[in-house]
Amino acid sequence: MARALARSKHVALGGFYRRMAARRGGLVANKALARKLATLFWRVMVKGLDFVETGVAQYEAKVLETKHRILRRLARQLGQQIIPNPATGA
Repeated sequence: MARALARSKHVALGGFYRRMAARRGGLVANKALARKLATLFWRVMVKGLDFVETGVAQYEAKVLETKHRILRRLARQLGQQIIPNPATGA
């Protein structure tokens, strides 16, 4: 199942696989995705929690927000200030 999800273009788990594969390689990413999938399955079956697929766009937005938060924290630790680029509108 992990390999099938890795090939998906519109599923957040596919985005997770691509991000992990870029950092650590395909074999590690496949194992990480399989573990994540097993954890989600266990939570749904044993705990009765709901799982709703949010899509790759929301996943990528969440990853980008995490990167921004880390950058702001690092700048604060170094005594720097982040100034957004007005050309990008970010």
